[in-house]
Amino acid sequence: MNNNKKLFLIDAYPLIYQSYYAYIRNPLFTSKGINTSPIINFTYFLMNTLNNEKPSYMATIFDAGTSFRKKEYEKYKAHRKKTPEAIYMAIPYIIKILKTFKISFFYAPKGYEADDFIGTIAKIAENKGYIIYIITLDKDFFQLITENIKVYIPPFKGNAKKILGIEEIKEKFGVNHPKQVIDLWSMTGDPSDNIPGLPGVGIKNAMKFIKKYGSIEKLLNSTHDLNGKIQKNIEENKYLGLLSKKLITIVTNIPFFSFHEEKFYIKKPNWHSIKKIFGELEFIKLLKKAHEYYKFKTKE
Repeated sequence: MNNNKKLFLIDAYPLIYQSYYAYIRNPLFTSKGINTSPIINFTYFLMNTLNNEKPSYMATIFDAGTSFRKKEYEKYKAHRKKTPEAIYMAIPYIIKILKTFKISFFYAPKGYEADDFIGTIAKIAENKGYIIYIITLDKDFFQLITENIKVYIPPFKGNAKKILGIEEIKEKFGVNHPKQVIDLWSMTGDPSDNIPGLPGVGIKNAMKFIKKYGSIEKLLNSTHDLNGKIQKNIEENKYLGLLSKKLITIVTNIPFFSFHEEKFYIKKPNWHSIKKIFGELEFIKLLKKAHEYYKFKTKE
């Protein structure tokens, strides 16, 4: 394994949402009325990652539409509020910033989510000898962790970054392997995505079941070991557990995707392009930070 081949994959929307809500009480506007709240933290994070981690390979992944999960379960993410207009307006600027910093970006293919596309890229890249860091706030990615695929939780509100590997997930959730978090959340459900799980099964019971049975399928085939209300709930709702597992499982083999290393390689950006977009957004401190990081040879 070549440890110099590090690929950073950014799960875009959770970071953009985080940036937006960080300023929800005091949104940031330019003198021309552009709401930069969803943009500024994302840009800070991007530049800090480039500065501190010094990656050679990186890509940012966006959701693009409805996934197969909505067809499987109509209530999937149905409780979520409409995306704020400020976020819609911010995306073109974030795309410009990514282009300016020579960082590739992709939209998830039709019928899939960004999670699936990231999972597919990560697995292909792993087979090609990369160490992959998935930059995200989404716990669903824990299931993808291997010796060579890590979850990178960026710093926020004074908290340091976290890089989670196999041992961290085993210790946190009492599983034998990160893949078992799929079964864990298939039992508990996931309110953030409106995934039902098994009624009445909380995290403590789920961890106990994982330790004893290893998977949700083996639990469902062993309900004779249980008793009382929890036995009744599980036996009457087996289909919800299996449906939840299908919804939670990240696809890692999206067809017709080919990994081309050159598409992920980061090149040095152009100083005048940075000045233009940062000037439009009135990112004065970030402009200075960019100049210091890249050490542009300029008299300006």
